[in-house]
Amino acid sequence: MARLLARFAAIGATPADTEHERLQRGLLVGLSLLISVLAIFWGLAYIVFGEPLGGAIPLTYTVLSLLSIVMLTVTRRYDVFRFTQLSLMLALPFALMVVLGGFVPSSVVVLWAFFAPLGALAFANPREALRWFVAYLVLILAVGIFGGRLRSANNLPTGLVGAMFIVNITAVSIVVFVALYAFVHERNRAFAAVQRLFGQYLSPQIVRSLLSDPGRAALGGENREVTALFADLAGFTPFTESRPPRETVLALNRYFSAVVPVVFANGGTIIQFAGDAIVAVWNAPVEQPRHALAAARTALAMQRAIEAIVTEDPSLPRFRVGIATGAALVGNIGSEELRNYVAHGDAVNLAARLQTGAIPGQVVVSAPTYALIRDLASVRPLGRFAVKGKSEEVEAFVLEHLADS
Repeated sequence: MARLLARFAAIGATPADTEHERLQRGLLVGLSLLISVLAIFWGLAYIVFGEPLGGAIPLTYTVLSLLSIVMLTVTRRYDVFRFTQLSLMLALPFALMVVLGGFVPSSVVVLWAFFAPLGALAFANPREALRWFVAYLVLILAVGIFGGRLRSANNLPTGLVGAMFIVNITAVSIVVFVALYAFVHERNRAFAAVQRLFGQYLSPQIVRSLLSDPGRAALGGENREVTALFADLAGFTPFTESRPPRETVLALNRYFSAVVPVVFANGGTIIQFAGDAIVAVWNAPVEQPRHALAAARTALAMQRAIEAIVTEDPSLPRFRVGIATGAALVGNIGSEELRNYVAHGDAVNLAARLQTGAIPGQVVVSAPTYALIRDLASVRPLGRFAVKGKSEEVEAFVLEHLADS
């Protein structure tokens, strides 16, 4: 089906087309061809059973529909093609109903006209679809009131009229289902592709938050308590000076490939890669009941995750990790064209300062963080000391172990 849609989408394509526009055009072309083929059988059946005028209407639809596809190929005017197709879908079933004598004698052939508002909804926009739906309802009322006065019966056998009831209802149901199935399938495929693409640049927490509520992408933020983790590779600058840039980048990718899954597995949101440092927060953008504990578990797991790397070469740097809990402004900062999800506040700054006070392979947590995890944490007090940017000394602890919760 994907290959077939791709071929239909190539008809009348332009270099400026988006993936969504190609999907819409491909589905409408495919739907038009399908109905055109069915209309041939309808028209021939009516002619065979003594209704040449009734048979001419479906055959006319086929001719005009195919001509509109040819015009689309030549002019590349999808808007004209869409209007032509929707007009044919709306008008000709009503004309056929009038010619055959009304709703019942025509076997509710007017059901096919519902493709006009349905097609406008799928291939245009809701506002345009509403206009087509109003036109559909007006024609239903007008033909229902006045249609039977022009002709009240036809030459079709009673058995054929009954059979056509089944055929019309079944065929319309099948075509509607197939069209919607293809549209939803392709939309979901495109949605998944977007999610995978964003997932390579944003944390899963942010991706899910934006996809579930696009309003979260607006500039601005909110104040909330977060636990911030700042991890930096001790001695990485001398390491880079003794190796070529390519080897440095490969080493960084290896480190981050080991620790990023650990952050994500514990519900963390990575807000920045800063050289050889990684910054993550918990309790944003999604609330997490024990965010301090999740961050602490992440820090210890990060140190274990790089053991295989540093065991191969003891000269390789290790992470120093600082964790702090407190208020922060979290949200989007930047411009309308480009923005980042960030966390600004004392907790983030303190986590960075505590990291500088740790030794390689060590995790240092702030007093507020320890207060939230003390039921499960084994720590070694570091006492109180001054940190840059703080007017008062802060108390910190070396996190050594976490019991299972």
